[in-house]
Amino acid sequence: MAAVLSLAWQRYLFNLNQKPLRTKALTSAFIAGLSDVIAQRIISGGYKNSRRTLAIACYGLIWNGPSAHFWQKFMEYLFPGKTDMKTVLKKVLIDQLSYGPVCNLLFMSFATTVLEGRSLVFLRAKVQRDYPLVQLNGWKVWPLAALINYRFVPLQFRVLFINCVALCWSIFLLMRARNMAGLAPAPAPQQQQQPAQQAGAKATAGVNKEL
Repeated sequence: MAAVLSLAWQRYLFNLNQKPLRTKALTSAFIAGLSDVIAQRIISGGYKNSRRTLAIACYGLIWNGPSAHFWQKFMEYLFPGKTDMKTVLKKVLIDQLSYGPVCNLLFMSFATTVLEGRSLVFLRAKVQRDYPLVQLNGWKVWPLAALINYRFVPLQFRVLFINCVALCWSIFLLMRARNMAGLAPAPAPQQQQQPAQQAGAKATAGVNKEL
């Protein structure tokens, strides 16, 4: 088992050096899909929706991996080779006031519109209602993770570290989205009730005329 893990790690390092963007995107896709598998098992007691997992894996492939890759390169461009605490705190501040909130908003939008199939009107109301609390919870987790990442993790492994933290964070967001969807009140069947009410009114009017 140890030999297999060692071989897999060596293969990962080789691909990371040769094709860093593709490797990070595929790694993010795998971890994003894994987060949904775990979330489904926690929520439902079993794994039931492979299409949902595939959609989340595609999100990790298209957004999580590439965006984190270029964001880390941008931060390194702003502060080349600096890992002193003052610079690290600047990185954390910039990260948590820009990239972090954007990622949370995009994932909430993705989960609401793609995974739940809700409308943009519903999304707008949900963002206004839930996003501030989600972001506040994010600031309880990600600043410390960012500080560790920028201070101690080599540049080539920072996206992998982000993915590992995001595994737990994505499970939290998926479970929260599922719970909030379950608590959302069902729309009143007004269109079904209206014809019946009209029919009742006509019948009453007819009885009054006969009287």
